Amino acid sequence: MGGIVVSGTLMLVGFLLYAFQPSYHADDVPMASWEWMRSVASGGTGAFLSNPFIFLYAGILALMTTPIIRIIITAWTFWCEGDTRYVWISLIVLVVIGISITFSIVH
Repeated sequence: MGGIVVSGTLMLVGFLLYAFQPSYHADDVPMASWEWMRSVASGGTGAFLSNPFIFLYAGILALMTTPIIRIIITAWTFWCEGDTRYVWISLIVLVVIGISITFSIVH
């Protein structure tokens, strides 16, 4: 539940910043890349925190990492309880997610 709240809050801030800053309405939506992040960060803290796309992309990233963090916590809980079967199942699920993320980035 916490990941959804954090994600929703970040995206709401991004939407509000976008709505109240008409200068971004004429621009194309930037592709989230390291070069774009560096260019926005080079403008200073004010430019970084006033860019609505930073908050929108951070919200999407928080939403995507929530299930991964949940699986890691589940594996740790099973490890502490000594239930190795479910630890292995959790690790296999993490490997499958990692492979799918790798394939989505490569292709």
